[in-house]
Amino acid sequence: MPRFEPILPDADLKLINESLPWHAATELGDGRIIGSLTARKGKREQVEPIPDKRITRLDRELGLAGRTVLEIGCFEGIHTLGLCSYGARVTAVDLRPLNVIKTHARLSAYGESADVFAVDVEDPALELPHYDVVFHCGVLYHLEEPVRHLRKLLPCCDAIYLDTHIAREDEDDATLESGGRTYLGHAHREGGWNDPFSGRGKGAFWLRLSDLQSILEEAGFEVDNWGVREERNGPRVGLLARRVRPAAG
Repeated sequence: MPRFEPILPDADLKLINESLPWHAATELGDGRIIGSLTARKGKREQVEPIPDKRITRLDRELGLAGRTVLEIGCFEGIHTLGLCSYGARVTAVDLRPLNVIKTHARLSAYGESADVFAVDVEDPALELPHYDVVFHCGVLYHLEEPVRHLRKLLPCCDAIYLDTHIAREDEDDATLESGGRTYLGHAHREGGWNDPFSGRGKGAFWLRLSDLQSILEEAGFEVDNWGVREERNGPRVGLLARRVRPAAG
């Protein structure tokens, strides 16, 4: 993607910040802020780093320059920008059209560009081209059908970074039937469409780590666990999976 020196007068930045419903902020090279630090108390109250340390590690592991990267759930373009900063050829998708607009605005403010679309990744009819890498951060735990989503997505890539909340191994307050199998896990309440930090529905299913790793391995990937961390809403894991066997079919 081409990179240009951005032109962003103070008046235009003020208009962008006040016209769009931002829920996160980043700092431009000259110290000005694009976005908002006051959207929700206790949530994204600090300027977000670019690139995120997970993207920096991903670049060390895979080398992102020149690679085609599909970002699932771009939110307001912060990770999109981080991926672009390493020279990746990024396609970013998000369920909410306003997030697509905000992502374009943020990228433009930094002189970067990417292909950004409003896409429902849970749509069973969705057809995806091949990508070198999928960057999948903060989305899986919002989905009602995470197994079906992964089985549809995984044949389309050679590597995937997956960062998601997970159920504890002894959690069994919910079951999910998918692909002829029964999965035990956690039913998580979602805020619905009007909550910018939620999925589209009222609930989501969190997979156990053991099942998540099995799904990746069965799809032909070798999984590198970057560690489980405890967060406000529960345990969360980062997994880098690299294809070691061709996709079935």
